[in-house]
Amino acid sequence: MTINKNEKGFTLIELMIVVAIIGILAAIAIPQFSNYRTKAFNSAAVSDLHTARMAEEAVFADAQKYGSSVAATGTAGAAGAGTKLTASGFIATKAGGFEAPATLSKNVILRADTDATEANATVTVKHTSGDKLYAAETDQSGIFQKAAATTAAAFVAVSATTSGSDAVTTDSYVAM
Repeated sequence: MTINKNEKGFTLIELMIVVAIIGILAAIAIPQFSNYRTKAFNSAAVSDLHTARMAEEAVFADAQKYGSSVAATGTAGAAGAGTKLTASGFIATKAGGFEAPATLSKNVILRADTDATEANATVTVKHTSGDKLYAAETDQSGIFQKAAATTAAAFVAVSATTSGSDAVTTDSYVAM
């Protein structure tokens, strides 16, 4: 038997080093990918918060009161959603035919509440796969957030309050 020294190939050590490098890169990349997904879900919730808040403002512009029937909670895209939170989105309504629809992202939970005088409204959202709750009040500028459990059952809405009272900060929300 003769050994041909011109044969080319990888040694077992070289292959093991390549596999180790790939393993290290995967260990770094997979958690980062998970974080990016969570951030994307949270961004969808914030986008829907803006949309729902604008729908509330549109009803207020027409009726001079926020929708009294918006205390509906549900998940967009889910069967059995409330009459004002439809399978495809949220509808802010007020007696007299004032209506402002807003399309929601899939798996976003939304709750909108008004105070007793219908002069203020609070909209709260969470994506079922996100890790934060987001809220906005009509008597406050900006968006507020707080950490939340990742289960949909942990979704708790902020009740609307009259002007001068800050519901979101009293419920441990912080400005974004």
